[in-house]
Amino acid sequence: MATPWLPPSLDDDDIFAEDIKRKELEKKSLEFMASFIQHRLKDPLIYENNENDDEIPLAMKIAHDRFRDLTCTYEGEIILERLFDTRNISDPDIEIPEDEEVIKAAIIAMQSLLILGMQTGVKGTPQQKERSVAHLRNYKNGDENTEHTSDFDAYWKSLSTRKLKHDSDVTAGIQLLAELKLKRTAQGAFDLLVRLGAWKIHEDLGLLRSGFPTRYTDEELRNAQEAANDDHDPDKIIGIRKDLRHLKVYTIDSECTDEIDDGLSIEVVKKADGIERKRIWVHIADADRFAPRHSKIFHTAQQRATSLYLPTGSVPMFPIELSGGPMSLRAECNSHALSMAIELNDDGSIDEDSLMITPSLINVDYRLSYDEVDEMLEVGVGYFEEWELGALLDEANKRRKHRISCGSTEGFVPMPIPQAEIKVVENSDNEVDILLNVETTHNAGVNQSEAVLDFDSNSDEDVSPPVSSAFLLVTEMMIMSGEGMGKLKDVLESKTARVREENDHLPILENKLDLPYRAQPRPDFKQRYQELETLNSLKGKGYCHAWYARRFFEPVRVNSEPSPHNGLGLDCYVQWTSPIRRFSDLQVHAAVKRFLRRHRVNLLMENGREIPEGITPSDLGCDVPKLVASSTTEEGLSKRYEIVPTGGRHNINYKRGIGFVNAARMVQRKSKEYWLFEYIKRQIEESDSEVLYKATVLACVDPRRGQYAIFVHDLGLEHRYLSEQGELSIGSKLWLKVSSVQPRHGILTFTLSSVYGGKSKAFTQIS
Repeated sequence: MATPWLPPSLDDDDIFAEDIKRKELEKKSLEFMASFIQHRLKDPLIYENNENDDEIPLAMKIAHDRFRDLTCTYEGEIILERLFDTRNISDPDIEIPEDEEVIKAAIIAMQSLLILGMQTGVKGTPQQKERSVAHLRNYKNGDENTEHTSDFDAYWKSLSTRKLKHDSDVTAGIQLLAELKLKRTAQGAFDLLVRLGAWKIHEDLGLLRSGFPTRYTDEELRNAQEAANDDHDPDKIIGIRKDLRHLKVYTIDSECTDEIDDGLSIEVVKKADGIERKRIWVHIADADRFAPRHSKIFHTAQQRATSLYLPTGSVPMFPIELSGGPMSLRAECNSHALSMAIELNDDGSIDEDSLMITPSLINVDYRLSYDEVDEMLEVGVGYFEEWELGALLDEANKRRKHRISCGSTEGFVPMPIPQAEIKVVENSDNEVDILLNVETTHNAGVNQSEAVLDFDSNSDEDVSPPVSSAFLLVTEMMIMSGEGMGKLKDVLESKTARVREENDHLPILENKLDLPYRAQPRPDFKQRYQELETLNSLKGKGYCHAWYARRFFEPVRVNSEPSPHNGLGLDCYVQWTSPIRRFSDLQVHAAVKRFLRRHRVNLLMENGREIPEGITPSDLGCDVPKLVASSTTEEGLSKRYEIVPTGGRHNINYKRGIGFVNAARMVQRKSKEYWLFEYIKRQIEESDSEVLYKATVLACVDPRRGQYAIFVHDLGLEHRYLSEQGELSIGSKLWLKVSSVQPRHGILTFTLSSVYGGKSKAFTQIS
């Protein structure tokens, strides 16, 4: 007997009659769906885009928007909706239903088929699979939650694709495959969806399973356009946005980057004692200006929590029309920013007395790529015509030395293991090419496959990876600003304390700055003396030393109070430099700007001035004081303010979205793995001779099984290898060939080659 998959209706008290009705509904809907699928497989239709809504059939109207986020492309979504287009169907054997419940049940069955297809290649225990979608449990869309509902009508109205993925109900999908006389497996569902054109052969199933929205709705795009055109600026209204357009601003990023969220300036300032010092300005795009808390576009970002960066392209947190437009720091445009000023001491540490932060208006002079800046510095332009670039690099090098002296990872692991960067691009034949680039963490995109290691040498410790000065410059400035943000809490709160102490007769707003401090404790070497001895014995063995050193790295945690970050060599650190791409950074911007606004309100009250119209409780994170009366006393004019409660403080929850951020990391890792394995598969298939890969043995991870960690140089790949020749020496070199590679199932195994030599390149284009 087939397992029921539709919830019952609550219209009938007769449970037996209801059960019969439900079975009949399931049967009709499966027959209807199967007949439509078979028709589309035999007779695919080409549709025009200029359809009149009045002409769209009932089934297609009901199916509209029910397959969002169940396919990676908008085209795939449209194909799924058009399965329900009953026009031009002349086959008399196909019965076109007019009962809405039958159509809805058929759509639910099709959704179930998609969920089943997403399980293709999934590995792990049921508990592991459950954890991979745990972040979907607490998801809410307005009043909609992900709790199970037993009523059919409520089920249909509240059903979101995210809920469906969490429930992972594939019963209807299996029965639909049975109706079609196809294999009742995840692979069977996947193959069918590819044949229909709803999915591509390389569909990113990990992305679909994750619950991340794959596109923006029409409403979200309209909200983004409204945000771009909204001229409401509470920082300007209250008088704290500074005009910094006199500063020369550089933005430095990859050539293909559309979302520019950071810029740099440097100026020479003369102090009171006559000494000149360099003041660095770090300008970060003021995303909060366009996506203030509780706005519609803010909730759009909140649902995503982060931008995704995949080999096939990015899935931005904000619609690109906004994030790559007015929200971004575009060249030769007035841009809104949150700007921090920092001066360094001679040893590279931050002079805390120099710290300033303000909402600003800037104008970017130069939009440069890393390669362009490297060239300008190399030929000397960055030290003469554009002397600011050279000055910024000098400050960056000073910072780097300071961090290393404080125990940062760069000093602890001087030779980090390179990693593969993969990019997938469409070619002229509508196929995809895979570009592989192996690079170190110190590098900004220069291919490392030939430079990172002399394979025939006895030690790779002496090989110095080429460093991009531009990348080092930007990295150090961003890390510096993160430390600066961490140190700002005490600097800013001390100013508020002064205002409160001197104005106890006024309703001074409580003003605290809560920030998410990222902390990483130092390794406990005393308790791990034997491991430390092993680590010391690996000095001079490059990547082997780097691999073993990782076991000493403690996980990064988020604290509410300033805490040291050992990996960066800092006393404290707060991420805030990517508000366009990270929701947590956007939250930090909101917290800082609310603090600055509250401080400004307190100063206005101290000076007996009115609070400007247009400032809301959401802008301040608390209720807004109102000037209600003024009178003349012996001391002069006295003004009285009153706060009318409207709901108290609007606290910021920095833990919001953490589940989706963790899921994003998994999606990015699995997508990268898939395309790397596909790259290897194509490399083997298209080679006339045996493809060999050179590898270094990093460590033994399971002596009983003879399993070793290896680094495959031409692929930038750390992998596990079962030894075929007994015990292997740490640091020894191997020539390997692939014995099995299955990208969709995440399988890659190597075997030892009997031939030494061969050719393989890590930077190759494979069609």
